[in-house]
Amino acid sequence: MPPTQDVVSDTIAAITARLAARHDGMAVLRAVTDACGTLLSADATGVLIADPRGGVEVIAASDEPTRFVERLQAELREGPCLACIDDNTEVAVPDPDTERERWPRFADAMTEAGFRSMYAHPLRLMNRAVGGLNIFYTTRTDLPPTARRLAQALADLAVLGLTQERDQRRVERLAEQTLTTLNDRTHLGHAVGVVASTLGVTPDVARAMFVAASTQGGRSIRDLANAITSGALAPADLHDTSRTGRG
Repeated sequence: MPPTQDVVSDTIAAITARLAARHDGMAVLRAVTDACGTLLSADATGVLIADPRGGVEVIAASDEPTRFVERLQAELREGPCLACIDDNTEVAVPDPDTERERWPRFADAMTEAGFRSMYAHPLRLMNRAVGGLNIFYTTRTDLPPTARRLAQALADLAVLGLTQERDQRRVERLAEQTLTTLNDRTHLGHAVGVVASTLGVTPDVARAMFVAASTQGGRSIRDLANAITSGALAPADLHDTSRTGRG
């Protein structure tokens, strides 16, 4: 069932509020991936970004199976998102079986991970594709044109979350920022592991706690990760902060 206009408006407003408040890019990306589930009924979402070394990197994934499929695209240089970036256009894969000749290894991996449909939408800066927002479904899904336009709007918001600058160096600075983001993600991964093991929760739950604590407490995810790994913030305190403001 398509989302109501109120749900669409509220979800987009929440993302743009993060942009206006200049939340760090990871928080905005998480809001966008969550919105794909809310507005497009996506079962999983991932984001790939072109890096300065000529490859692509996974900078967001909603769960571990998605992260595996996204990493495979990056490593094999094969799959819908790579085509999306190369051609600067949406790539629809409603059925991976129809793409086995084009992307044999990726199609097999996508099926083995439990996904039956995928849509890749370009992240554009200055009319150039610098990454892709990938939306996955565990059942055969044919997205209507209105849903695809909404997916592209979310992709546009995602790239704004990575860079809000307006000068001519935005593309280059996004590439530079991608390397910083990758380092931050490595550090965050360590902090997530600390929280998950200490509190006895899954890594996905621990990541969600960082996002919630950042939103509720007004601190960047990077700062929270640094505080956890340095011992300045206890995992239990992160949990308490992430619950602040919830009903």
